[in-house]
Amino acid sequence: MSTSFPPLIHMFSTAAVRSAFASLMIVVCASHADAQSSANVTLYRIFLQDGTTLVSYGDYARVADRVVLSVPMGGSSSAPNIQLLTIPASVVDWERTDAYAESARAAHYAVTRGPDDYALLASAVARALSDIAVTRDSATKIAMAGEARQNVTRWVAEHYGYRASDVAQLAGMFDDVIAETRAASGAANVDLALVANMAVPPSMPLMGPPTLPESLEQGLRAATLAEPSERLSLLRAVAATLSTVGPEATWSGSLRARVSAAIAGEERTDRDYATLSRDVLRTADRRARDADVRGVARLLSRVLQDDQRLGNRRPQAIASLLASLDARLDSARRLRLARDQWEGRLDLLRGYSRLISEPLATLRRGRSSLERIRQFEATSRVMLQRLTDRTADASRQLSAVTPPVEGETIQGLLTSAAQLTSRAVSARQRAVASGEMPTAWEAASAAAGAIMLIERASDELQRLTKAPELK
Repeated sequence: MSTSFPPLIHMFSTAAVRSAFASLMIVVCASHADAQSSANVTLYRIFLQDGTTLVSYGDYARVADRVVLSVPMGGSSSAPNIQLLTIPASVVDWERTDAYAESARAAHYAVTRGPDDYALLASAVARALSDIAVTRDSATKIAMAGEARQNVTRWVAEHYGYRASDVAQLAGMFDDVIAETRAASGAANVDLALVANMAVPPSMPLMGPPTLPESLEQGLRAATLAEPSERLSLLRAVAATLSTVGPEATWSGSLRARVSAAIAGEERTDRDYATLSRDVLRTADRRARDADVRGVARLLSRVLQDDQRLGNRRPQAIASLLASLDARLDSARRLRLARDQWEGRLDLLRGYSRLISEPLATLRRGRSSLERIRQFEATSRVMLQRLTDRTADASRQLSAVTPPVEGETIQGLLTSAAQLTSRAVSARQRAVASGEMPTAWEAASAAAGAIMLIERASDELQRLTKAPELK
């Protein structure tokens, strides 16, 4: 077995060698992190179906049917102006894009982690060969060499084919070990022909970094593919970079005019869609308040027609507007149902209103007396007796009325008002007899509560015979 070939890779066979491999991988990860922080960011290329490309500053991400990438837009090589861009995955030529990404990653690996990983591999292979050499059992030797050979092959496949020809020669050394061991043990010499199955580096040629004109043209082209929410900011970034270009750059005039026209077009589109949303929602609110279900529903068709007229250029805005219209349509339907129900019971509600108006009026006639109790003003025995009689009359009248479901709240308010009025009169009488202020305060508090409940009942009664409205 030859020992002159320089040691090359990080894989081995015995248990002791596997333990060393784990330790070496920790070192590799640490050296990789240092290399990443000091190396330039890799520039990827997104190949589009129309034959053009977009430059991605660093790796891109494919999320469902969208591709997210960072586009350099001028600036320096060390501090570029980066714009986030989202484009449909359907516009990408994925075969060429994936092939270029593999080449870019392989090139980046070759100048960052590659040399260090290769040196670690070399040391590990030398150790594996040493372990095999001191092993006496032929079957064990063959097994160790076979496993080491598989690990070497796997390493090159997992490391972008880095130094594939050198690694192939290294794998051949383990083939030699297997052949020599078989010959020495008298076993049949089988031609394994294993070296041919070795991964090769990606072969797609890399492009140089874009020039300033190229990156700005790319930004203008990317704006046609970007999400509407990103489009205007992307165009303004192109315009901002163009503003730093001097008049000697003859290429900038035409580009500046196209960018200005694109910005004006996007701003006009934003205004058109904002006006559409404002007008439609204002009309929808009015029709929903009128319980005009058909009128609100017609607005949905109007929105779709106007969106088509405007070129379907703001799908997210239209989706939001349609969702708002759906909510208003639901409110109009609920209100229409409530009004139909109210109209069907209107005669019953008007009848109850007439019946309850008399006890309400009786309690309201005692309002001035309740105010005198609340304000600690003079209260004669005659006034208090009259208020007691009125409250008793109102209570009898209330007990004779059976309220509908809609009138139960009014009935409860008036009943409580009558009870508080009686309590206010009783406490005031006791306060006059005893001269105790706490009792007078108790009377004032009860009077205030009675006044409040009478007014609330009056308001509720007015609403009872009015058509339901949107809340």
